[in-house]
Amino acid sequence: MSHPNQPVSRKTLLSILATALIAFAGILSETSMNVTFPHLMKVFHTDLGTLQWITTGYLLAVSITITLGATLAHNWSERKILFTSLAMFTLGNGVAMIAPNFALLMLGRILQGAATGIAIPLMFNLIVERIPRSQIGFYMGLTGLVVSLAPAIGPTYGGFMIGLFDWHMIYTLIMPVPIISFILGFLFLENTPNKQKRPFEWISFLLLTLSLTFSIMMISSLEEGSFNWTFVIIFLLSLVLFVWRSLTVEHPFLDIRILKNPVILLGIIPFFLYQFSNLSANFLIPNFLVLVKHEATSAAGFALLPGTMLGAFSAPFLGKLYDTKGPKLSLYGGNLLFFLAVFVFAFFTKALTLPLIILFYIFFTIGRNMAFNNTMALSVSQISREKSPDATALFQMAQTFAGALGTAIAAIMVNQAPDTTTGVHLVFLLLFFLVILIFYLFYSLFRAIKNQKF
Repeated sequence: MSHPNQPVSRKTLLSILATALIAFAGILSETSMNVTFPHLMKVFHTDLGTLQWITTGYLLAVSITITLGATLAHNWSERKILFTSLAMFTLGNGVAMIAPNFALLMLGRILQGAATGIAIPLMFNLIVERIPRSQIGFYMGLTGLVVSLAPAIGPTYGGFMIGLFDWHMIYTLIMPVPIISFILGFLFLENTPNKQKRPFEWISFLLLTLSLTFSIMMISSLEEGSFNWTFVIIFLLSLVLFVWRSLTVEHPFLDIRILKNPVILLGIIPFFLYQFSNLSANFLIPNFLVLVKHEATSAAGFALLPGTMLGAFSAPFLGKLYDTKGPKLSLYGGNLLFFLAVFVFAFFTKALTLPLIILFYIFFTIGRNMAFNNTMALSVSQISREKSPDATALFQMAQTFAGALGTAIAAIMVNQAPDTTTGVHLVFLLLFFLVILIFYLFYSLFRAIKNQKF
């Protein structure tokens, strides 16, 4: 464990960067493919629903392998985790780069997703375990910068590649990233000695995998406007069995018992709600501008860019604010900015124009980043080192699931509304009440931390 005033070594910084690069490359490849779907429908002679599995399969692979974060952290060395992730990502990227058909492209995407899901928990575990708590906000912000930049430039990058070259080039130009990551990891990443081994509880893993698979399939079916009871039943049944087994076995695959700690529970719920709100808004705003305000598609896409870029580049500085001024200013202040933006979107929907949306989306993103990144930092820093891998895995699972659910719920509400404006208003009204709930959750979180016995 790092001492509070210990300077962060160059080795630690570059080790974190090595893992962050895999996350960046994975998210970049995922977000860059969305703009290629109209083209790929012609190339592969398939429909949009089938092509959506390029994204769905990737997200599912990420969700499943993220759950392995805690087990791998206990049983594998950091270098083994990193190099396994790199090997999978490079293989997946190579397969996608030369894929002659849809099946091989899917295989490449799944391998990329699996690799990204292995790398992300390692990145956060390195921060929690090796960064002094007095500096953890800044480094969480740095990872937020890396992870936020990828979706910001992904669609532009994908559009540029497919406009000038071929869709295969998306993956060709990504290939140097895992190579750089390998060099950094090989030179600078050091293993933690004397790890406590944890048995691999494969039944729980299979139950969780089944639950996550059918949750994603359930959400995907909802996005398409249908409701599949089979998916719902299998999802709920496997989830209940996973929870039961996790609470009864001696060495659980993922220690969900840490959710009994209010510091973790009261941190993970707002973390979930922020990602839910973020992906809802990112889906709604471009569609609202095109369908209601009759803006050009390019203008609608640009509307999110200033907020996304400012939010990304401000993340390390907002993390530094957390380190110097304490968590209350970051969490309450960030949520206040978030509240302001959501209030305007919810109650002045009809009056919104492109400049107003750009302005308030900046508030939305900066406020969200200010509180979102630091919520996890605060919660995980309050528990013991041996429990941090489980906490990290749970936070990342919540983030993945919330993003998928946020998009689906927003799409359903807009589709069921009498018109698009009403639908957008109702979604943002829902988010408005969620923001108020977050204020209460933060209040409860700080009370729990104050009352916690160390």
